[in-house]
Amino acid sequence: MLQLKTPQLRLAPCTVAAAQAATTDRAALESLLGVRVPDDWPAEDLRDFLPIYGRIVAEQAARQGWGIWLMLGLAERALVGDIGFKGPPDDLGTAEIGYSVLPAFQGRGYASEAAQALVAWGFAQRDVRRIVANCRADNVASIHDQHMTRTPLGHDPHRDG
Repeated sequence: MLQLKTPQLRLAPCTVAAAQAATTDRAALESLLGVRVPDDWPAEDLRDFLPIYGRIVAEQAARQGWGIWLMLGLAERALVGDIGFKGPPDDLGTAEIGYSVLPAFQGRGYASEAAQALVAWGFAQRDVRRIVANCRADNVASIHDQHMTRTPLGHDPHRDG
């Protein structure tokens, strides 16, 4: 099974079974993932999309990895957020990522760590030339994360000059 590991996280693509369980059976989702799933996950927009996403992945298994990934906190043994591509790369080789960390887990570097891992995975795939992310102008933490994902992994331009 495809998974990515970072120092603090295990990233797992959202499977058909996970997408179905997320909206119908939290206990089954927790059993499937092997972690606690907080009550405030998924956010409303993702909750509405999960049934559609499950059907897409069921019909097009090759899309797994190009959609939703679940951020599983190793220390907390909990789902701490989600990240993912908004689909496979386009004809120009551009893929877009988005992410969300649950409020109880924000400020711990999870978004940065997950984004770096997912960007590295994306660039290792065929036909990916560019990865972009968009966020609100007032989301300072995400703007910083996006800047870091466009630089060599591990290089922080604010600290390293």
